[in-house]
Amino acid sequence: MQFNKIIFSSLLLLTITQFAFGQDNYQMKANTDEIEANFLSSYYNQEGNNAAVTGGIGTEALTDVANIFVINVPLDSTLSLSITTGADFYTSASTDNINSNVSSASRKDLRIYSNIGVNKKKLKKGETYGIKVGVSTEYDYKSISGGLSYTKEFNEGNSEVSFTGQVFFDNWDLIFPSELRREVSLPSSDRQSYNGQLVFSQVINKRMQMSISAEAILMKGLLSTPFHRVYFAEQTKADIERLPNSRLKIPVGLRLNYFATDNIIIRSYYRYYNDDWGINAHTASLDIPIKLSPALTVMPFYRYHTQTAADYFAPFKEHSITETLYTSDFDLSALSSHKVGVGIRIAPIYGLARTKFFKRGFLIKYLEVRGAYYTRDTGLTGFSGSLNLGFTLNKKR
Repeated sequence: MQFNKIIFSSLLLLTITQFAFGQDNYQMKANTDEIEANFLSSYYNQEGNNAAVTGGIGTEALTDVANIFVINVPLDSTLSLSITTGADFYTSASTDNINSNVSSASRKDLRIYSNIGVNKKKLKKGETYGIKVGVSTEYDYKSISGGLSYTKEFNEGNSEVSFTGQVFFDNWDLIFPSELRREVSLPSSDRQSYNGQLVFSQVINKRMQMSISAEAILMKGLLSTPFHRVYFAEQTKADIERLPNSRLKIPVGLRLNYFATDNIIIRSYYRYYNDDWGINAHTASLDIPIKLSPALTVMPFYRYHTQTAADYFAPFKEHSITETLYTSDFDLSALSSHKVGVGIRIAPIYGLARTKFFKRGFLIKYLEVRGAYYTRDTGLTGFSGSLNLGFTLNKKR
């Protein structure tokens, strides 16, 4: 926690210093006339044998297919509208074990969500103000959210500081394991989350850029999952997972991008994470886009993560009935993980395809595909693949 305080204080001091000495004659860029949009589609599949639904043992097989559409519409030179909408469909062998009968309704679920935001620029001041609201729903879970943001560019656009604040109000439908439904209860089905993030970005020179981020997330309410089982050393009967009704999470991150040559970029990232449940974590990643031609870029990447266990975690039948808080969810265990993959981006100078759309110029700018393999020392393995299409629509054509 002391490390977080030092980094956060340094970030604040650096921000204040840049505000004090930043140049006043800078004017940020106005919005263009182009409507920008992205369509993203992803596939994820995993296998493992530590399912929290069955107390830390049993299949974790899961398949998830997600589709997201993001659009940014400039309303004028300073005002823009952003819309994000998407849907995730998954099938899960572990959640099928909530009920005693197989192939039950809990085996699959669909999450639908949407966010809408408005951003307003003050060009002469180099400031951008934003507000957004969102909703999300699935079979047993509903959420509404809201957020505010502020960004300040200065030092001829080479420096930027931004603040984002968000709040989430969630509600569970309390679904318990079938054999425990007449015996267990929880005091609340609500959860609230309050997030605040401060980011400072700086262009150091023509080849190097960096950013520092500090975030605080406070969660209140139902933080356990109602259908997760926990088994004890002294008895065969299970109970539901029980966790504290509050959690404070503080991640601090450092990002450094270096243009090694005209065709190679080295993107590095490190994050330190701490929370009051006892988890300390370190994450490091490296992404190296290599431009093979003006239109083709290959992007190998690697990510490493390690963490300590939460104070309330123990594997199957290693909890004691004398404990009051407990979980066998291996996401809260001590673990190390690796993710390695490669992406390909195709972005010709004049785009992949052009056409007319309602008498406006429609351009498919780029296509990006990624594939990755994930493994962690608890035995979980996964594969993911994604596709990203970028579009523009010129308003004046």
